Amino acid sequence: MNDIPAFVLGGIPAVNMNVRHRINFSVGDAVFYISLPQSGGGSRSVLLVRDIEMGRAEKLANADEIGCAADYVPQEGLSGDRDTALAQAGAECLRQNGIKMVRTDSSLPMIFVSHLRDAGIEIEYDPNLAVLDRRTKSDKELEYLREAQSITEEAMEFACRTICKATPDVKGVLHDGNTALTSELMRQRITSFLIAKNCSNHNDSIVVTVPHVADCHHHGSGPLRTGLPVIIDIFPRMNATGYWGDCTRTAVNGEPSSQILKMHEAVVKAKDDAILSLQVGTTGNAVHQSTVASITGSGYLMGLPPKGSGDDFISMRHGTGHGIGLDVHEPILLSDGGSEILNNEVFTVEPGLYSAKFGGVRVEDMVAVTADGPINFNRLPDHLDWR
Repeated sequence: MNDIPAFVLGGIPAVNMNVRHRINFSVGDAVFYISLPQSGGGSRSVLLVRDIEMGRAEKLANADEIGCAADYVPQEGLSGDRDTALAQAGAECLRQNGIKMVRTDSSLPMIFVSHLRDAGIEIEYDPNLAVLDRRTKSDKELEYLREAQSITEEAMEFACRTICKATPDVKGVLHDGNTALTSELMRQRITSFLIAKNCSNHNDSIVVTVPHVADCHHHGSGPLRTGLPVIIDIFPRMNATGYWGDCTRTAVNGEPSSQILKMHEAVVKAKDDAILSLQVGTTGNAVHQSTVASITGSGYLMGLPPKGSGDDFISMRHGTGHGIGLDVHEPILLSDGGSEILNNEVFTVEPGLYSAKFGGVRVEDMVAVTADGPINFNRLPDHLDWR
């Protein structure tokens, strides 16, 4: 038995989604999860939690045994520090079960690593551990993501309509009644909308226009103006389930320029082409290359602006998308080098074109990849005029 490694995870489930996904239990204190190999095959799982969380963990957590640090006291005793005591108890549990080696993921906190090594336990890092489990979504997870995206779209429609129905003043600044619309105000309104839907907006939203739009992840600053595109990217987390939505649309109050109309057409086509290429067994790289072919086929460039280029430089400056679930950004990436796509993975697809002078356009949908083909969780249109 000593030659067979155990599998361990550790950390705070409220922030470490590998741990939360494995135990299906969220708590704000550190836990230590151990999957012990059994002589007859299979495994037995032990979850060590804070003592006051044991009752709740016994009802909700996915583990064969629920314990606390006091259940596994090493010969030298337990530290008075709660996290240190947990790490000591985890190492003692492994020692009592004759474990000499463990496999773990990239998220194991150093406090656990240190105490496992002090106990003479060898640690092996497995880059795929916990990652593959999370990539393939269960039916329940697909339901959670679809629900999260539906609420995200409600917030998106509210934001886009507010911008497009606003009244410009003589300087072109948009007003909702007597209130000037700014990126900051719209982000506050989006957050309030999401809170009312029992969602958290931890990372804020993006409401960005010229000139900051050339920085793809700039959250936006200052007044919104008629005739200029506004990229709105909303990515809330459902409080009840922990799963994320992620949707981007572009809105224009008034008449967009011919350049923006052309950019928008190219971006929507690239999104549609990428979604069609999302198939089980293909790769994230191949999906991204379909986006590249579509964008360049429409006459635009890929990559960051070269030094010395003017504000009128237009290009797509990022990958096509990313996995999503308990984290808003999960493996794999739909980008250069992206690996093989599995059944029931869920991705965002979000091509965009950006210029400090003309403005930017990005459109983003959430798509599940199934054996029967891609399923788009979005229902909102991807036009520019939301009046």
